[in-house]
Amino acid sequence: MVSLPNKFYRGVVYSDPDFKHPNFRFLLVDTVKEVQDEYGEWYLDIFHDATDFLMHDHALGNVFYGVYGSYWIDIPKGPIKLCETSDLNEAIHVAQEIMGSIIVDKTYD
Repeated sequence: MVSLPNKFYRGVVYSDPDFKHPNFRFLLVDTVKEVQDEYGEWYLDIFHDATDFLMHDHALGNVFYGVYGSYWIDIPKGPIKLCETSDLNEAIHVAQEIMGSIIVDKTYD
């Protein structure tokens, strides 16, 4: 089996009920990929599930981990991107440090 540089991961860390974060309801750590559109521009897109990740041709673009925050108030654009990293442990650490609690809902392969 070919060793992949990164693995599929999706995790959520919620605001602690005893210490409500002033800005975010939750943070999401998600696996993202570089994709090139028909105009040659690069953008980041999420993997929808582990199968999508395994079907991705890693020669076409790198795999990263993004940390996204969901505000307490409804903002039409949705979650805001806080950071990107190629290191899963770093992404998890950033999310947990910002929220002050651990990731509870996670999916990985």
